[in-house]
Amino acid sequence: MRRHSSYVPIMMALILLFASRAYALPAAADLPKFGGKPALALINGEPLTLEEFERAFAGVHGAMGDNAARSVTRPSQLLDRLINAKLVLQEARNIGLDELPEVRAAGKAFKEETLRSMLYGYHVRNILKPDKKEAEKRYRDAVKEVRVTSILFDKEEHARRLEAEIKAGGRFEGLAKNAVASGEAKGSTEGQYMKFSSLSPDIAKAVTSMKKGEISPLIPIGKQFALLKMDGVRYPENKAAREQAEKEALQAKRIAALKKYSDGLRKKYVAVDRKLFDSIDYESPGLELEKLRADNRVLGKVKGEKPVTVGDLTAALEKKFFHGAERAAEEKKINRKKDQVLDEILNKRVALLEARKQKLDRTEFFKVRAKENENGVLFGSFVQKVIVPDVKVGDEELKAYYQAHIDRYTFPEMARIDGLAFPDKGKADESIEKLRKGADFQWLRANADGQVDPAKGGNLLEFKGQLLDVTTLPEGVRKAISGAAAGDYRLYADPGNAYYVLNLLERIPSKPMPLESVKGEMEKKVFAEKLQHVLRDWEEKLRKASKVKIYATGKKLDRLIYPGAR
Repeated sequence: MRRHSSYVPIMMALILLFASRAYALPAAADLPKFGGKPALALINGEPLTLEEFERAFAGVHGAMGDNAARSVTRPSQLLDRLINAKLVLQEARNIGLDELPEVRAAGKAFKEETLRSMLYGYHVRNILKPDKKEAEKRYRDAVKEVRVTSILFDKEEHARRLEAEIKAGGRFEGLAKNAVASGEAKGSTEGQYMKFSSLSPDIAKAVTSMKKGEISPLIPIGKQFALLKMDGVRYPENKAAREQAEKEALQAKRIAALKKYSDGLRKKYVAVDRKLFDSIDYESPGLELEKLRADNRVLGKVKGEKPVTVGDLTAALEKKFFHGAERAAEEKKINRKKDQVLDEILNKRVALLEARKQKLDRTEFFKVRAKENENGVLFGSFVQKVIVPDVKVGDEELKAYYQAHIDRYTFPEMARIDGLAFPDKGKADESIEKLRKGADFQWLRANADGQVDPAKGGNLLEFKGQLLDVTTLPEGVRKAISGAAAGDYRLYADPGNAYYVLNLLERIPSKPMPLESVKGEMEKKVFAEKLQHVLRDWEEKLRKASKVKIYATGKKLDRLIYPGAR
């Protein structure tokens, strides 16, 4: 059986799983212990452990960095949030949300994926360096440059004639130069280096097999024909490309190791009915997929796991085709996926089996990850099932929000400005005077003496009659045109640089955006704000009805988190 399973998603998952580390907090001897673990609070008899707080605190620091985390979330604030979250989770379980099929299914899927990732991560944990030859090959492929001289013909007969002349002993350079000069060909007779990866597929294929000094055969490119000469190959040093090549080679080495490992697991645990598998033709005329979906014939027996049936394979194949399996069958796309999809199903089954045999599901790491995911799914379910139905956004609320945040929903003032630049104020004032007496601005641009040479202007501002957002203009320009109307001329002084004569061609005042045009965006924001308010109300109600005992807060909690604090 051919095996083409992709291990890239697994690689990404295991990197995340095994790279995470807890933020180390000092043990607190005076905190009460529950189940052998120090607790910061007791919520309706359920402890909130120092370990849980540690992980949450590490998440805040990991996302923002130490200083930012301190300014955004003080330890006591975080503790309060965690207590409220635990109250919500307790309520969710009390009303049976943890028994919902979708919640249980999400938890099961996460656990299985985590176990597979842990198994594969452990297997490749010691593969830390790439294969040197593979890394070098990838690097050379990435930076390879070729120097070629190429010419392109519109007419095949012209190309054939030049090709024959070269074969008869003629020099490519001279013949190519003559062909370009006569108009029979286009191109440059001066060779230049180009990235090999930028070449067209036809050219790249020809160049790959050529040695320095060789002339290619005639290469059809669409309706045209090319001839080229290989002048040389080079591999310029590129530190970033080398690092990338080494990363890719390391990942390839790990993926190869995982493939070999999975192949071994399949041999150990799986027996496939090849005759049955080969007999299933998803592209045969008159095939009824509905029957195959319900087909319980066993394709693969997995020791200690439920078998893989024809129905399992059919369901998995259907998920691969966005536009439906029926259409894919008509287009002859399904059969080619059979091997790959069966491999994926079997790999998942045997990896899960092996992970459990190695008791990875009993590790503290797995239990913590599974519990955190369960809490996240359950909290989200509570919000969707309990909070969201109570959140309504009416038109009057949207109008009120619109008025309260009108600055966010206002088109900025726009101005169309043209300008002249002079090195001294006198020349600029003189030009403004002429303009106000009726001189044409464009005539003045062409004839006024003493203007700054744009090529020597340095930080010279350019005003080309474009419509500009006034808020983006330099402060001095905004002040200069303040109160001016279209057709006015103003001076903007930027001593040490230039004095500008500003011609205000058009001015569009700021105005509110139409309510209807921003209604959808506002509705999302208002909904999110109301959702938070309703959730806070629920938390407050639950807290009043609950028994919460806190063992460390304020300065005591600060000292736990920041040992140097007083």
